[in-house]
Amino acid sequence: MGAETVTCEKGNNYKLHKEHTLTDKKDVSVKTVPVESTKAIVFFIGGAGDKESYYFSGPFENVNQAKSGFDDRNGKLEKEGKYKSEWLGYNEVRGKKDIQKYVLNLIPYKSCPIYIVGHSLGGWNGAHLTRVMSEWGYRINMLVTLDPVGEGTLVWLGSDIYGEKPTPVADYWINIKATPSRPDQSDSVADFGEKWQVVSGPNVNVNMDTNHANAPAMFTRPIAQGKSASDLMFEAINKDVC
Repeated sequence: MGAETVTCEKGNNYKLHKEHTLTDKKDVSVKTVPVESTKAIVFFIGGAGDKESYYFSGPFENVNQAKSGFDDRNGKLEKEGKYKSEWLGYNEVRGKKDIQKYVLNLIPYKSCPIYIVGHSLGGWNGAHLTRVMSEWGYRINMLVTLDPVGEGTLVWLGSDIYGEKPTPVADYWINIKATPSRPDQSDSVADFGEKWQVVSGPNVNVNMDTNHANAPAMFTRPIAQGKSASDLMFEAINKDVC
């Protein structure tokens, strides 16, 4: 297969793989060989009551709101076939069968740039997902955990989450903990579930004065040098797909 090297505006060199047609000596028909293309995929993983009801509460679509805004930012890349996102529940990324069905089936090839944004229980399971996928040969370009929850024994017994503390594997990890000056009911629920006390590991680890349910705020408010998690992910995706 031939390859052509091009230089993008950022000065990085990338190889464009051309598509060729192959024919078997005994087969006169033309066969088209699929070629890998650079496409970033972002998985937005919600917490309890986000995508579906949780003990008669919800769905609230907290992380889906963050997804919608980010999709708008990447509209041009999406039209060019360079960007795709998926909204998942925390219970859809635990266990081999669910990961295969809801995650791996959407990834066209292992070198595809993968990004994960997890909120609440979705942050806990999403962090575990990075370790599982890494062990299977996938590369996670960025992980964003928004006020992750899961350390409590009671929430573990009543929810489909991993029982041990996550050990994420990602090129870049951003963790944001909600520390509201005016707590609301969502903060009480998060405290009951016991927030993951992340003390080391993330490239960016910050507290934010917002409520636990406000995933869009945690994703879009400035956290590092005037940039938000959304900004940092947007820049990384554009660099990856050129």
